[in-house]
Amino acid sequence: MDDSTSERESKPVSSDGLGRFKRWVLLEGNRSVIAGLLAVAFALAFLALSISELAPLADVQSLFYVFSGLISGNFTLITVVVSINQLLLSQELKSPGELESEIEATVDYREEIEAVADRTAPAEPSGFLRLVVESARREAQRLGGTTVGALPESGRDEADEIVSDLTAEFDRIDTLVDQSDAGIFNTLSTTLETNFAREIQRLEEFRRDYGDDLPPETDDAIDDLLDRLREMDIARQYFKSIYLQVELSRLSRNLLYAGIPAVGVAIGSLFVLTGLSGPPFGRPLQRIVFPIAVAVGAFPLALLFAYILRTATVTERTAAITPFTTPEQEV
Repeated sequence: MDDSTSERESKPVSSDGLGRFKRWVLLEGNRSVIAGLLAVAFALAFLALSISELAPLADVQSLFYVFSGLISGNFTLITVVVSINQLLLSQELKSPGELESEIEATVDYREEIEAVADRTAPAEPSGFLRLVVESARREAQRLGGTTVGALPESGRDEADEIVSDLTAEFDRIDTLVDQSDAGIFNTLSTTLETNFAREIQRLEEFRRDYGDDLPPETDDAIDDLLDRLREMDIARQYFKSIYLQVELSRLSRNLLYAGIPAVGVAIGSLFVLTGLSGPPFGRPLQRIVFPIAVAVGAFPLALLFAYILRTATVTERTAAITPFTTPEQEV
């Protein structure tokens, strides 16, 4: 048993649970749910301060500053929404020549995949990724077959180890794609943990170590497998660009949905505070109403936090392209 396997098996359950929770917060969790949980945490914290008399709200004058800040902050967020939409729009505004070049390059890449797989590539990202993975798995198996009887035992063992590791990774990606929805993020998330840079390095070192002993069919199989691995990284980077456009569009829309009610609640709270005798309800109710109003006003900020958390994580884990990698891409 290798060290990595024993380390995973000896890892305590709490650590695994913490890792799953971290992945849920950073990547897998619904962004609106995470924002809602954060807003609820705000509300409970404010309620606890108010009820415990640490913040008794005896003087509601300070709430003017709180709600005024929330109003101006949410208007700033709405401005951010406009800026995001302008950024997305600027990327979509292209001349016919630019659009033609982009489409031709995409079609050429798709035809390369279809030529290798000898079948029509699906239009949806999940099906396309499975086709690329299937082609890469077939090339890896072909590489293993070409070394039988053609290399010394040490070379065959090393080749079998490389093929086994690659096949296990292909099976993992294929299983995750099969179990997940067909959405663009679910497809992209299955490839976030590796870009096969280290596998490419292992293949190059294997060819360098046994260069004089490699038969031509083995050398060709290595070239074809390297091409398949690079094609997988191209697919991943392309899916990332699509995902970021979809995610930023969704963020701008949801910020508008959340920002208008948040501004309305903050303005309504300011109107309530304008009475000569203070709010028209007693202090016990004030201790509940105003903390909740503050949490509602802060919800757009929580929503922005939830979305940016995931887009930043995805960008960090896909920053390097083949043949380079970073530690963040292998967590």
